[in-house]
Amino acid sequence: MYKLPAALALRKVLDLDQAFLDALYASRREDLRQMPMDAAFIAQMIKMQQHVQMEGVRMNYPDAGHYLVEDAGLAVGRVIIDTGEADLRLLDIAIIPSAQRQGIARAILQAMQAEAQEQGKGIRLAVEQTNFAARGLYMQLGFTVQSTDALFDQMYWHDHAQTELRSNILRAVMLSRVNVSHSGQADASN
Repeated sequence: MYKLPAALALRKVLDLDQAFLDALYASRREDLRQMPMDAAFIAQMIKMQQHVQMEGVRMNYPDAGHYLVEDAGLAVGRVIIDTGEADLRLLDIAIIPSAQRQGIARAILQAMQAEAQEQGKGIRLAVEQTNFAARGLYMQLGFTVQSTDALFDQMYWHDHAQTELRSNILRAVMLSRVNVSHSGQADASN
C-alpha cells in the first residue's frame, strides 16, 4: 500500500464519512457558491454535481479505491485511485482548505509514485486547466501533459530514471553483442 509520513494515513471511506465528504466537495465548488441564486438551490446543485461525479467514477472505474486522508487521526481529504493493469490512475484528490499547502497532497502523490515504481507502472490523471496550483504540483513531481481538451489536461508520470537506466542497460548489452560479433569476424579473417 502507499507509504506515507507518520502523521498521514489513508483508510477506506466508510458510510459514516459522508458528512465530511459532502463538506469537502462543497468546499471545492466556489464556482457554484458564487452564483447569484438562492442558497438552498445552490446547495442542491452542489449535491447533484457531487452525485454525478461519484456515479461517473463508479461506472467508469468500478474497482477504484476510495480513501479518506487523515492527518494525525483527523479527516483532511479524500483520494480516489484506480489501480489498472497498465498504470495507476488518480481519479480525484481533494484536501480541505484549512489543510492545503501543507504538503499532504505532495506526500500522497510521492507515495503513489513509489508504489507505481515498485509495480513498474506509470500514473495518469486529468487536471482542470484552470487549477494552477494542482498543475504546478504535478509538474514539479515530473508529470507531463500528454493531451489537452477544452477543460482538462491529461497528465502522465513514469519513473523516467528507471526507464532511462533500463534503456542504457539494453543499449550497453546491444553494443557489447555488436563488439563481440565484430571481434569474432576480425579473428576469423586473420
